Amino acid sequence: MFSEQHYNSEQIYSTLSSIFGFRSFRPHQEEIVQAILQGRDVFAVMPTGGGKSLCYQLPARMMQGVCVVVSPLISLMKDQVDAARINGLSAATLNSTISAEEKNAIGVALRQNRLDLLYISPERFNSEYFISRLKTLRISFFAIDEAHCISEWGHDFRPDYLELSKIVHEFPSIPVTAFTATATPHVTDDIVKRLCLRNPHLTRASFNRPNLFYRVMVKQDLDVQIRSFLAGHSGESGIIYRNSRKKVEATAEMLQVFGISAKSYHAGMSDVDRHAVQEAFSRDECSIIVATIAFGMGIDKSNVRFVIHADLPKNIEGYYQETGRAGRDGEPAECLLFFGRQDIAQQLRFADEIETEQARNIAKEQLKQMIRFAEQNNCRRVALLKYFGETFSKQNCNSCDICVDSHNLEEATIPAQKILSAIYRTKESFGAIHITDILVGANTEKIRQFKHDKLPTYGVGKDKPKNYWRAVIDALIAQKIVKIEDMLRPILKLTDEAVLILRNQKKFLMRKPHEYISAENKINRISSMKIPSYEIKPFSEPLFIKLRELRTELARAENVPPYIVFSDRTLHEMARYFPRNAETFQQVHGVGRNKYAAYGQRFLEVINKFCEQNPDEMKSLRFKRQFEQNYETSAQISRSSQLSLSTSSSASPLSTTALSSSFLETYRLFQQGKTIDEIVIERKLTRGTIITHLEKLGESGLEISVDLFFVPERLAQIKEWFSASGDNLFLKPAVEASGGKLDFEEARLARIFLRNSLQVNQE
Repeated sequence: MFSEQHYNSEQIYSTLSSIFGFRSFRPHQEEIVQAILQGRDVFAVMPTGGGKSLCYQLPARMMQGVCVVVSPLISLMKDQVDAARINGLSAATLNSTISAEEKNAIGVALRQNRLDLLYISPERFNSEYFISRLKTLRISFFAIDEAHCISEWGHDFRPDYLELSKIVHEFPSIPVTAFTATATPHVTDDIVKRLCLRNPHLTRASFNRPNLFYRVMVKQDLDVQIRSFLAGHSGESGIIYRNSRKKVEATAEMLQVFGISAKSYHAGMSDVDRHAVQEAFSRDECSIIVATIAFGMGIDKSNVRFVIHADLPKNIEGYYQETGRAGRDGEPAECLLFFGRQDIAQQLRFADEIETEQARNIAKEQLKQMIRFAEQNNCRRVALLKYFGETFSKQNCNSCDICVDSHNLEEATIPAQKILSAIYRTKESFGAIHITDILVGANTEKIRQFKHDKLPTYGVGKDKPKNYWRAVIDALIAQKIVKIEDMLRPILKLTDEAVLILRNQKKFLMRKPHEYISAENKINRISSMKIPSYEIKPFSEPLFIKLRELRTELARAENVPPYIVFSDRTLHEMARYFPRNAETFQQVHGVGRNKYAAYGQRFLEVINKFCEQNPDEMKSLRFKRQFEQNYETSAQISRSSQLSLSTSSSASPLSTTALSSSFLETYRLFQQGKTIDEIVIERKLTRGTIITHLEKLGESGLEISVDLFFVPERLAQIKEWFSASGDNLFLKPAVEASGGKLDFEEARLARIFLRNSLQVNQE
């Protein structure tokens, strides 16, 4: 294996910016791209939303020949081809849905070396005829997506993937790359071995998705709980997973009755119907999909704001991948699991239906791990990352229900003692339902049969509802004070910790149980739950709505999903930074050269018209951003908006009173939201002069908002380059440290803001 050409950083970053509209790489992307360009085999485990497709699409654009991408689903391939084409790449897919004419056109493009990407299914690669055709082409490298499907230890094993091990044998001089979002270290080793990768560059990115909030709730009145959650997510896209076709259809019908835009999706539907549902969801024509796990890998939709598991998943890998379909755009999203122990029996039945003993045992062990995750009383993020061999260093993630409610503990020693006593007095031979019935004084046949109405603990908990006692039992199980040895017969057993609590030698603390729903008209706190961390930065909601409407119009005209035109994150930035011309618009995340050419003027028309009609909206949002980012105190903001030129004792060495009228005129235009180019035209001065004005204005202590020039990621990267000059903010070392990615003009603008944050002297 070898690379025929040397690719430098300038070429890589130029392609990243012009084609994909990104100014910097996400973690690990750059090193993977470099390895592929060097002709190495690669295996990368990167979480959903981590940017796997860019890792092979970018080098495919730069290298000679076609990159052959093996992908498991036709719908997924179609979306990726559409997205690649809109970005300006030459891409095609060979699958059973395309016509003979289209196949011929693709064949011509391949022979003429005009394709960057060719997407195929593993079944097509298994054809000897197709392999012989591939050998006549110039192939840059192979990329295998969803690579966990090749491992029998993976959660989505597909026998057709096993044949991909032939790639190295059939194409010994061509690099092979493989990507997956979910693989334990054991599965990783298995994939590398089965694909016969040769000294591959290995990347195991963090599985932490900081924008996802994980929550587990006791399954109570499920239909009402789901509707209550959705009440707090009106108009947002989401997925609800159920574990059977019957449940899928029942939940979807229930939501439709209440006027919620929802559709069913499961393997029992025809291919045509499933495709129609998926298309409606991708195109924002349907807000919610209720599905079995059959609605899986084919989802590339970036603006899914929540994923609900209304039944217990069969394993953590599947749960992680399914929740990973939320928030792919990096914006906040919620993952809610409703857990009831009644789900365990059904999952065990599914496991028992597996034919081979080894596979059955694997499935049952994976189910035990999933149950422990649902029942535990420790940080859910820590548990998820630990499963994938990763350590989370923070003590409180502040983005799961356990950590957020850690301050909301109450002592429940006496209720715990009542439960433990009931378990002890019934000789540790009954489950949670019967123990709860004893505590509330229920008159059941089983209680009468065993004369448990004669026990001292009978009726001692009738002052609280059954749901409360079940919550305490769940907490006792989570804290390993009570255990269940056999999932098929969930009998409650006492541990040594239970004895300490019964003897008053240890207190029992638990999170306060959530209020439960007893009637349709009762307020459920689920709908008001908000993600406490990683909130979306302020943006103009009215402008965002207008931009979203335009996105939908353009997507329908081009017959592609709206998120392929621009992601929600990109629209949020437009509604946050108000780009008014080509220069500033192309600085927005996700706006590349091709997309600007296709859509830029239409979006700029909407933004400029909105700004002219709503000057107060733009002004108030700017001040809100300034306050949140701590660039100025409220007094300083007031001073800046009123153009008061008095200085405080802590002002910068250059007094505002020393500024000429020319500087102040530049500042006045800047405060109106005008860009540098607009100020240059209006003032008939050069860009260099205007930037000098801004430097002096910043030194004087007046507000110069960073938001109008830089997205946070870009400023953070420039800050790293400036660190090359130590405690000084010298321009030349920063520009040189960037390797050509930073010019002097941008460095001068960045230094305005870095001087304040780093508190260093001017060079």
